[in-house]
Amino acid sequence: MNLKKLIIVITILLVIALIILATILLLKIDKSMPNEIATEPVKIDSKIQQVNNKNDFYTIKNCINKFYEYLTVEKTESNLIIDEETEQYIKEQEKIKAEAIYSMLDKEYIAYKNITTENVFEKISRINQSDVYITKMLVSQRDENTAIYFVYGILQDIKTRQNADFKVMLKVDMKNEVFTIFLQDYLENNFSNIEEGQEIKIADFTELSNNIYNIFDYQIVEEEDYIYNMFNEFKKSLMYNKEQAYKNLNTSYSKSKFLSYNEFEKYVNKNIKNIVMMQMKKYQINNFDDYTQYVLVDQYGKYYIFNETAVMDYTVILDTYTIDLPQFTEKYNSSTDAEKVLSNIQKIFSAINDGDYRYVYNKLDSTFKQNNFPSEADFENYIKQNFYENNSISYSNYKTSGDLHIYEISIKDKNNETNPTKTKNFIMQLKEGTDFVMSFNVN
Repeated sequence: MNLKKLIIVITILLVIALIILATILLLKIDKSMPNEIATEPVKIDSKIQQVNNKNDFYTIKNCINKFYEYLTVEKTESNLIIDEETEQYIKEQEKIKAEAIYSMLDKEYIAYKNITTENVFEKISRINQSDVYITKMLVSQRDENTAIYFVYGILQDIKTRQNADFKVMLKVDMKNEVFTIFLQDYLENNFSNIEEGQEIKIADFTELSNNIYNIFDYQIVEEEDYIYNMFNEFKKSLMYNKEQAYKNLNTSYSKSKFLSYNEFEKYVNKNIKNIVMMQMKKYQINNFDDYTQYVLVDQYGKYYIFNETAVMDYTVILDTYTIDLPQFTEKYNSSTDAEKVLSNIQKIFSAINDGDYRYVYNKLDSTFKQNNFPSEADFENYIKQNFYENNSISYSNYKTSGDLHIYEISIKDKNNETNPTKTKNFIMQLKEGTDFVMSFNVN
């Protein structure tokens, strides 16, 4: 081998050696990196806080739904003759339900109540088929994967529409998708005063054992689905749980519009047909520092404004005219006088469609009111005889006379387009801020 060939061979061997060395060093680096990252402590805030993750919220709700489905007693007709085979099948199903409930209960709760698979339905009351509504959900994060959830809600009997409150606590392992549950009596004896920001003393749980009953699938919830759920749950509370719906109203709004729960109940009863039929058609999301606002509009053009501070924790405003809302006031202030007058006329007809005659009566010019409608009852009677239950409007022939603004308003029956169109001249005087007074031709 000559010198030139020898140099080439040595060079090749050196290159191979350098490649091998570099590979070994890279492998060492790759192995060390995860260890360095893993040693960084994960900061966990174990203080009680409201659940702000929609996916977590619906995952926990599904766990509770699952528990109460197994707790449901299947009712049969009293006069139904059951053969031996059917009776055996019912017994087997009850045994499966007992096993399922036992498997979902936490071991600590089982010991607390001395529960076995044989006595589980003696220790825990059964329920009729019910819908589950969550009114509040709190969480205490224990580590990266595990958490304690405190859930408050309503069980609504599907047949009778009777409502019963419930409280439960869940231990949840999100990584392994396993949960166990504690019921109301345990919470009342051990965690009766749970508040946000509170630290709770509870033994950290080891890995929860799973079985075919206490496992779950993690839920992914789309924003639009969430909004529809929120709207429909509030709709159902208007229909079947007015007290809860009243609690959900914005406090300033409810005081201004209804004055008392009895007035709210009358309002719902008066509008029950529209409530049953209402469907969300449009929505807008506004994000603020402390809350998220969902502005929803139904097929009648009626507004529902949800101000949400946590998942399914919200207050509701049922119109845009009772109290001044910042975004609507800002738009109003930047409008022309003609646009302001139209906006106010729309408020008037929204109130008439709501049956909110007090609002409209209070907006009447004092002289016009005294001459034509000495009492609110007189005015209400006139509106019912001369307007429609659900009015739609269009406008034309705008003019001014001094500080008075005049529009010709065409009024149609939104529920029956074959009914005749009525025409009235609305005369309006704009006052300070968003205030105004008005009159119209009564003939």
